[in-house]
Amino acid sequence: MRVFIAIPLPTELKVKLIALQQEFRRFPLEATWVREAGFHITLKFFGEVEPTQIPSIVSCMIETTHHYSRFALTLSGVGVSPHESRPRVLWVGIQDETGVLAQLQHALEERLAQIGYGAEDRPFTPHLTLARLKHVPRRGEFITCVSAHRQVSLGHLHVDHLELLESQLHPAGARYSTIRAAYLATTDANSDGCEQANHETFNE
Repeated sequence: MRVFIAIPLPTELKVKLIALQQEFRRFPLEATWVREAGFHITLKFFGEVEPTQIPSIVSCMIETTHHYSRFALTLSGVGVSPHESRPRVLWVGIQDETGVLAQLQHALEERLAQIGYGAEDRPFTPHLTLARLKHVPRRGEFITCVSAHRQVSLGHLHVDHLELLESQLHPAGARYSTIRAAYLATTDANSDGCEQANHETFNE
């Protein structure tokens, strides 16, 4: 199973991201555009794991989310990586004003390390990928367009749970299925912080 942990996005934010992509599709880019189902904030990518490992991963999710309350993020600002002179990824920034996202991701990494899943080599930099760029003709015009969208705001994301997702690769694009959702702490003392997903499947 090819799995990862992510924060899902509501449909209204995905629609805004698709509309933003259209601003850049007018350029003759050689690019792979992220489809609507592929928009999520990845906190931990595992790659291939054995099905027997899923319960341990879910336990780490539940133990981590119980220590954090619901919080909000802001989606704003368009940029490229690794550099404007060599753009390879077009992305939208995620503003973590309270710092809770960074704390949550770090705590999750620490718990997962205890069951054998080491931390990423790269620092956690939350963002939403719009496109993976292969070749950028008219680079100057493209970067000017990126700069014009540096202050764009797509609104707020209210985070109340994480999802463990399975990604199945198909010729038409990846298909995502939610395995389990782990909810952030609430005032409801009877909540166990975990809900069985309905295994809804999305096409990327």
